[in-house]
Amino acid sequence: MFDEERPFTIITSTGRTGTIFFAQLLGNLFPEQVESYHERGHSRLINILSNAHLAGLVSHASLLAAWQRFKQPEFDRRQNPFYIEVSAHLYAAVSALPELWSGLQVVHIVRDPRAYVRSHINWSRHRAKSFVANYLTPFWQPNPFLLREMRLRDWPGMSKFQHFCWIWDFKNRTLASLETSDVRYLRIRFEDFFQSEDQEARLNELLSFIGLPAQESTAQYFSRRVNLTEKKTFPGWQSWSPLQCAHLDQICGDRMRQYGYGLESAWRDRVQIGYEQL
Repeated sequence: MFDEERPFTIITSTGRTGTIFFAQLLGNLFPEQVESYHERGHSRLINILSNAHLAGLVSHASLLAAWQRFKQPEFDRRQNPFYIEVSAHLYAAVSALPELWSGLQVVHIVRDPRAYVRSHINWSRHRAKSFVANYLTPFWQPNPFLLREMRLRDWPGMSKFQHFCWIWDFKNRTLASLETSDVRYLRIRFEDFFQSEDQEARLNELLSFIGLPAQESTAQYFSRRVNLTEKKTFPGWQSWSPLQCAHLDQICGDRMRQYGYGLESAWRDRVQIGYEQL
């Protein structure tokens, strides 16, 4: 049963999905009603512990204890009726949290995997903190060998491009499992907010889910982007090799089409050529 007296919304994703934007937007629209945070407090620690939990190295009880120690006080100190945290670091923790909060609701942001992979590769290459996190920090990302999804020798033999393809698929699979759970769940597409003419309708769908009133004349909020990758040395898919296109389709194809991506004839042609080269 959803607890309307203690609503707590987590907006989460694979990362590289406009999370800073959403945190700022909700706080700016409702300064008297909403406390909205981006990656607040110990979210990074929870990310590492959650990935270790998925790998079987941290118990369920220990993960919940860490949440109660490091994250629960943030919620308890809230001053406004609506508490929202926007953080990709919480993607794996959310399935355990209904045991602590009946008022939990989760918004899952999805993004075209071709854009996500490009953005994350560029982000991890050109920011020192992101490089250390994505390349050197244990359990910053999920591990397919420990999750029994891949043989030990296979993961090191894959390119970083393929790694991020798998991360996109795994994290979205993990979050999509909430759709058939008791958790209140909404999936939204990144592109419907940043690359469409129907932004206001999509925003009001999100607000309705959270429990906030609809808004009008919000176009100005979408004109300013935040947290952009300044150096874009890894190109868009139109410049990828057919083999790269096929590799992404091998890993992400079913789910990306389910979400409405990868339907362009030019993409399908490149994927087909790539499969012929495998």
